[in-house]
Amino acid sequence: MMREIVTMVIGCLMACVAEADGLTSGVEPVDLRCESRVNPLGINRRVPRLSWRLEARGGEPQRGVRQIAYQILVASSEELLKKDKGDWWDSGKVWSDQSTQVEYAGKPMVSRQQCFWKVRVWDQEGNATDWSRPSVWTTGLLNPSDWQAKWIRSPEKDVNASPWLRKTFELSAVPTQASVCVNIAGYAELYVNGQKAGADVLTPAVSDHRRQVFYNTYDVTHLLKKGRNAIGLWLGRGWAEGVPLVRAELHADIAGQPWVLGTDASWKTRVSPYQWIGKRQWGNFGGERVDANAAVPDWSRETFDDGAWTNALETGAPNGEAVAQQAPLNRVGKEIPAVAVTDIGSGKIEIDFGTALTGWLRLKMPLLKAGTVVKMTFADVRQANGNYQHFNQVSEFVSAGGAGEVFQHKFNYAGFRYVIVEGLPSAPAKEDAVALLIESDLAPAGSFECSNELFNRIHRVNQWTQRCLNLGGYYVDCPHRERMGYGDGQVATEGFMMNFHSYAFYRKWLCDWRLRQGADGGLPHMAPFGDGGGGPGWPGLLAAITWRHYLYYGDRQVLVENFDAIRRYVDYLESRCKDNILRKYGGKWDFIGDWVPPRRGMDTKNWPGPEAAELFNNCYRVYQMDLLMRMAEALGKKDEVARCQSRLAAIRPAIHAAFYDKAAGHYVIDEQAYYVMPLMTGVVPETERAAVFHKLEQNILVKNKGHLDTGMLGTYFMMEYLRTIGRNDLVFTMFNQTAHPGWGYMLEQGATTFWEQWNGYYSQIHSCFTSPDNWFYQGLGGIRPDPSAPGFKNIIIQPAMVGDVTWVKCHHDSPYGRILSNWKREGEKLTMEVTVPPNTTATIHVPAKDFASVTESGKPATQTVGVKLLRGDIGVVVFEVGSGFYRFQSTVPETR
Repeated sequence: MMREIVTMVIGCLMACVAEADGLTSGVEPVDLRCESRVNPLGINRRVPRLSWRLEARGGEPQRGVRQIAYQILVASSEELLKKDKGDWWDSGKVWSDQSTQVEYAGKPMVSRQQCFWKVRVWDQEGNATDWSRPSVWTTGLLNPSDWQAKWIRSPEKDVNASPWLRKTFELSAVPTQASVCVNIAGYAELYVNGQKAGADVLTPAVSDHRRQVFYNTYDVTHLLKKGRNAIGLWLGRGWAEGVPLVRAELHADIAGQPWVLGTDASWKTRVSPYQWIGKRQWGNFGGERVDANAAVPDWSRETFDDGAWTNALETGAPNGEAVAQQAPLNRVGKEIPAVAVTDIGSGKIEIDFGTALTGWLRLKMPLLKAGTVVKMTFADVRQANGNYQHFNQVSEFVSAGGAGEVFQHKFNYAGFRYVIVEGLPSAPAKEDAVALLIESDLAPAGSFECSNELFNRIHRVNQWTQRCLNLGGYYVDCPHRERMGYGDGQVATEGFMMNFHSYAFYRKWLCDWRLRQGADGGLPHMAPFGDGGGGPGWPGLLAAITWRHYLYYGDRQVLVENFDAIRRYVDYLESRCKDNILRKYGGKWDFIGDWVPPRRGMDTKNWPGPEAAELFNNCYRVYQMDLLMRMAEALGKKDEVARCQSRLAAIRPAIHAAFYDKAAGHYVIDEQAYYVMPLMTGVVPETERAAVFHKLEQNILVKNKGHLDTGMLGTYFMMEYLRTIGRNDLVFTMFNQTAHPGWGYMLEQGATTFWEQWNGYYSQIHSCFTSPDNWFYQGLGGIRPDPSAPGFKNIIIQPAMVGDVTWVKCHHDSPYGRILSNWKREGEKLTMEVTVPPNTTATIHVPAKDFASVTESGKPATQTVGVKLLRGDIGVVVFEVGSGFYRFQSTVPETR
């Protein structure tokens, strides 16, 4: 503590000297964000948090760059901000190195307030930066009473219809600013004067409308004009229980005066050409029927005559709270042309896109006779017997007999690689068929590449699978059969966060889980909707992802929001225990342990028995309580920490006594998950750990010949545990297989996305085994957050040099900037290149035979400025560094 005070005092003195000299810092604040978003519209927080990064001028990383103070200005107009006046908030000079999640502390926020802001900082030398470029955020409608629009609906009784609604209006002048808030139970697209507002699709994110109904805000200033205008809404059922309900209101500033238009019964409506078909249930989410005879191209233009349309109906509001959507919107992420078009006989044509994906089809039709029905069936695999696995994903197009007709999805989607088309007079050209990936609009945040091409292929397919599963603001199990946010999603989290900027994506999904909690503390197996099968580990996602989110983004508020729900779930599990043991409860689908290990999948009658599930779930229960304890420590809840420690001291030996077979030397069955879970959670007593681990090692290397035999959760935990204890050699061995079971086997069988089971049974686009990137980034790349300084405020660089891997190139864009971890082995010579972003530090583990062999930038590392020796362990030397680029070289021992 005294050291921190002295450092701050010295910093203050240096800053005073620098200010007197008028020196300017060599860094600048960039990438300004409010609530982790760039220039967000319609945020729902009364106390938003602000973040920025520091970047060296010219882009060259500098060593030891730190922020010692900042000043934020928030103004009601750009003009005031240009004059360096913050009429909403002037923080003054704040002595702090905090540059993420800084709480706004100005005037109370009001609805629809535009806030223009900028920041400057003082570096470690006391030099001030220039002011940043300005940024802006706009609040949404913060109070229920702020809404003036009425909830409306189409009088159409068919819940599967996709109606149009529109309203014309006059403006006396072009607005200086205009925005529209769209609050919808269902899906909606906004149109102004014939143009779609925004590039987003399938909006809003998925929610349980009994709890939350999202709204999004669109800037439409550029779409409005003086005189006659029209606003249109195109609605789709989406996840609504009945017909879609909507309210929307346009706010504009015209000649300095506010102007508002909201939905009401004066809006006009009629059905559109689109209709959802299918039952919207397990294995039958159907598709869309598009009737070109009902097309009205100019339906949303201001010149269109809607006199023949009917009036909308005012209706009651959905039960859920109106909330501004915090998750990213959905987007068309990639267009994929067909790779083959084949006539397969019986009037059927197969279109192959070469890869499985989640999304839409765009198919240009030849000239057809009016009334011709074209049927399209979407399948994720062509099976060996020639059949297609399609889960009743079927769409239809009804021709009006016109030239240039096109089918394209709008309010439904499919998980597919193949489309089987019926009803065309001839096969379409390849260029007439395009698949469109639909995904959450997540910016890339990392990359991984290494000398092992199998690993590169696994990474590319894993990342693509993740992109196929994130539509709608939650991580689904599969995009075709169920579309549900099962607890499966916890296995992919670390790799997903390294691949994509997913701060807001996960906050939304964590809220979905929290809202599903019962009065007894119990949680369902999936969210935002409940039901579905699983076990105690499925709801454990809430704690698992909350903790990982904190580690990767450093936002303490996420712990605060979820802590009570996590504690209640832990207590719920404890309430079901007898004599400190959790026994099987519920039905067949309520107490699953490790899901679909090899040879124990849904295609067998060989599921792990009740005792195996009990062991697995008791260990997972310990894992949950340990996470709760860590969160309590981070939040300073000492009583909760003591309670957890006391319970763990009683639980661990009880589980060991109940399930350990001393004569056999294992727990319940001789399979990997049932060694890993007790070892990882501290259930194995110290006296037995070496022997139990030896049995695990023999199971991997001898019994399974270097293959894994774990299921969904077991695979995740085994790789994490082995990495944590430094046995990456075993992880490498299991990853490096191309025979069954393993990711390499999937690739050898032609998988383009990862499967639900190791043998390819059932879903071909699935979440179960999307965990490989966890190890690629944290293990081979060695980039890890430090729990004592979360959010990569301190970075751990600890790459694993194993097997035949001779080089790795890896980076992650953290909240503070880019972290680079590249390394290369040439014989016994190792070169590590590491970039540490400004305002952070790093703990770097350099493999080496001894201290003397380690150099940094060509000099002995212990003599290099900015490099501090922390310790030497067997085969590794550990250094502490500040920001900057470092090039370590050493002589290394042989790899395992």
